[in-house]
Amino acid sequence: MKHTNRFSSIRLGYTIGMALIFIIANTVLCLLNAVLIDKFICIMAINVCFFLVFVLLLIRKRLEGALPEFNYITYGKITFVILLAWIITFLCAMVAPDFFAPFILLPIVCSTVFDDSLSNAISLYMVVITAICLDYNIFIVLCYVTLVVFGNVFAQLIRKKEGLERLYILILIFSITTVISITFYYFSFVELSLSILFFGLVDGFVASAVTIAIVPLFKSFVEKAQTTNYEEFLNPDYTLVQDIRKFSFIEYQHASRVSILSRKCAEAINANAELAACGGFYYRLGKIEGEPMIDNAIKIANDYCFPTDVIQILAEYGGIIYLPSSRESAIVHMVDSVVTKVELFDADSMSSTWNQNMVIYQTINELSQKGFYDNSGLSMNQFLVIRNILANEDILA
Repeated sequence: MKHTNRFSSIRLGYTIGMALIFIIANTVLCLLNAVLIDKFICIMAINVCFFLVFVLLLIRKRLEGALPEFNYITYGKITFVILLAWIITFLCAMVAPDFFAPFILLPIVCSTVFDDSLSNAISLYMVVITAICLDYNIFIVLCYVTLVVFGNVFAQLIRKKEGLERLYILILIFSITTVISITFYYFSFVELSLSILFFGLVDGFVASAVTIAIVPLFKSFVEKAQTTNYEEFLNPDYTLVQDIRKFSFIEYQHASRVSILSRKCAEAINANAELAACGGFYYRLGKIEGEPMIDNAIKIANDYCFPTDVIQILAEYGGIIYLPSSRESAIVHMVDSVVTKVELFDADSMSSTWNQNMVIYQTINELSQKGFYDNSGLSMNQFLVIRNILANEDILA
């Protein structure tokens, strides 16, 4: 991805929110367990060090596109998951008996927005902080660390499985949580009883039940967002849409025409219609700030946390710096070029269908001959379909 290393006030706000969650969570956990002030200071030092490293790693993962379905994972969702993970940690620390806290849930929750490394890091960190505050012995720590390791494996499996296969995974979560809890209890006390077996079964049941509740997060955070995220940016009441309208109604009309036509062309060749429509509407976003137009468009888009693939289209505006690298980018480029050319003529000049068709065919053919779409993955048949759609549309309607 090009040009994504930009400052975003929205992401900064959520990062501050995450920092407050870490500080408040650590403070409350220490207070509830009557941790001495000097020990509290040391815990806060660990907290600060971990959070700084965590944020740096998060930034790197986002820029590299290494977060799961990274186009749809926002800092708001990450902040929510961090809060949810801390709530689970509190319940495990303050409610569950030793050895029988379902820490296996932490990596399952975290994997809704993080990759393996970040999920493991956060889960293990929370186990370590809990162990320090509650003075766990080595066997309790090993028990919970083992649960985190298994949880990370199950998180990857449950995200990719459906139906009966997912049921098998839930049964495994129940069984392994129960067995690990009871086993490490035995290692510590070298004794077992029916009450311990009962606690282990309850621990496994809670882990499985909460996992069922967590699974919908995978869909709501990623799959649904793939269709709704773009539409959010095209809502007439969206702030940036209103800003474009206030900046210039003519520019707003142009953006609307390009968006509508881009969607129609993308649907015709089974491309991502929502992405094309969003990219088309904001294709000339940089005009709000002026030159350098592409840099300003990307800066604004990053500040509003646009999806990465939309920013990619903006970076390829006009093929000036980069040629279109996707079918959607090629569609937006073609549509914008045609709409711009037609708008340069007055309505009388375009009153004849023959005149409009001539302008459209000439414009698109020239762009194709110059190699603008060679790297876009657009086939010749798809190119002809798009050209035919544009030639038969009333552009100025």
